[in-house]
Amino acid sequence: MNKTKKITNIKWKQVVINYIAFYVLFALISILPNLKNFRWADFAVQIASLAILLFTLALYIFFSEVTVIESARKTWAMFTAMIIVYALIQLQPLWTYVIYLVPFALCSLILSLIVSSRCAFFANFIVILYCFTQHVNWQAGSPVISESFFYLLFSGVIEAVFVAFVLGKHYRRARYLAVGVALGAISTACATISYAMFQDAWAWDVYGIKVGCSFSSGIICVMFMFVLVPLIERIFNVSSVFRYSEIATSDSNLMRKLFEKAPGTYNHCLTVATYVEACASAIGQSAVLARAAAYYHDIGKMKNPSYFVENQFDGVNPHDSMTPEASVNMIKYHTLNGLAIAKEYGLPKEVQAAIMEHHGTMPIKYFYLKAQKYTDGELPYDGYCYDGPKPSNKISAILMICDAAEAALRASGNRSNAEKIVGDIISERLAFEQFSECDISMKELDIIKGTIVTTFAGIRHNRISYPDVRLQGNK
Repeated sequence: MNKTKKITNIKWKQVVINYIAFYVLFALISILPNLKNFRWADFAVQIASLAILLFTLALYIFFSEVTVIESARKTWAMFTAMIIVYALIQLQPLWTYVIYLVPFALCSLILSLIVSSRCAFFANFIVILYCFTQHVNWQAGSPVISESFFYLLFSGVIEAVFVAFVLGKHYRRARYLAVGVALGAISTACATISYAMFQDAWAWDVYGIKVGCSFSSGIICVMFMFVLVPLIERIFNVSSVFRYSEIATSDSNLMRKLFEKAPGTYNHCLTVATYVEACASAIGQSAVLARAAAYYHDIGKMKNPSYFVENQFDGVNPHDSMTPEASVNMIKYHTLNGLAIAKEYGLPKEVQAAIMEHHGTMPIKYFYLKAQKYTDGELPYDGYCYDGPKPSNKISAILMICDAAEAALRASGNRSNAEKIVGDIISERLAFEQFSECDISMKELDIIKGTIVTTFAGIRHNRISYPDVRLQGNK
């Protein structure tokens, strides 16, 4: 998607209101606890620095993660995570060593699961930097930085980087035990360096307390994450990789219902998921979100399963007695029916979008060609196309290609022309401008084509012919 389309999609009034509201809230939270020592000069510096930092955050998100600005849900989830980390840092006066227990990377860990890695790091960095500017002391006209608040900046930034880009975004919870230990080790190294920089003589008892607390902060960070992520998901209706992993299973209630009512569609969805997950991984997209979207993309076919060929087991096709136009209406409504079911079962917004977008505005070819036989001259596509919308992201684009490719490759069953079949499917969708609303590149489309062909070859691999001989046991 180009920048012009991104800009026109943004509700600027709502964006400005969100950021101003957060600025006022954050300013009140940071200033009210210090009213006893209130000074106008300090107040002015704090609100000015906060305004600059939040404006910088907004600019960064607009130019690198514009989908966060477009979504008020994700925006306020980000703001909430920032406030939580800020509040934890403000507990520092309670005990000398509290600062070493604070999970500095908590904001980064939460947002890397819910929003994105880059947004997670920058939001965490803004909070750390603001806290640091609040606690710089001035003596004889020069700034003086204490060891604890050097550790805040040093460890906070390094932990946020590691969490956002190295450690975070696993969907298996057991992996986060290792994340907690790794974070603790990073915090311990930062605490050791900070202590060595500010202390001439080592007091081993003090150093031991600081190291113990800093290592514990990694475990505390993961514990807080497990508690807060489900709450933020529920409050702001956003989804993490945990949520996608929970629903991307064939034994969920909705998938079992799909199997009972439309077994052919059920098996089609499982096979498409294999293709989509492989393609998403190949171009760096979320494999677990891709799998969840593929599992549920055709759930609307449960409403009238016998009207879809994969569920016709008795040789009866109700479309044989229908006009092409009536058949088109019956077929294309499976996306709307799917959306209604997805909302009923509370599926994530991203999965709902994939259900609506995986056919885009493509013509329903079979019934268009059937109608063409009864028409003199060229027949317009109008009235024979899905209602859209077109794919708005790479996951929906992958799903669109894999959905068509799975059906075509299954019908062909021939590995020798698989590359041509998939190439024609992609070319056809490019001709109908199905990818004009998402930022997928030609290089990525080429990778997707190669991945589908490779995956199909694995699914349709050759097997040896077993001899038709029955062996006798216990010889």
